[in-house]
Amino acid sequence: MIYELDGSQMQDVKQAHSYLKNILKFPAYYGMTLDSLFDCLTEITEKTVFLVNFPDKIHAKILQVLKQSAIENPFLTIILEN
Repeated sequence: MIYELDGSQMQDVKQAHSYLKNILKFPAYYGMTLDSLFDCLTEITEKTVFLVNFPDKIHAKILQVLKQSAIENPFLTIILEN
């Protein structure tokens, strides 16, 4: 799977988690937190690529979680597009 993550769709924390939940099809139990994001990302069991376009520092914590998840989960690849 390839997902394009567009930072312009994530103007605040709540919107960011809603966007990620919808685009990544996270389960109903997704807790809308960075810890829950990490947990769901590390549970992915098929080859997944994230094309990340986060143009500003608003998304720094989410990007950090994506990168850490990719270290923990060999199925994940992060490609920065900015």
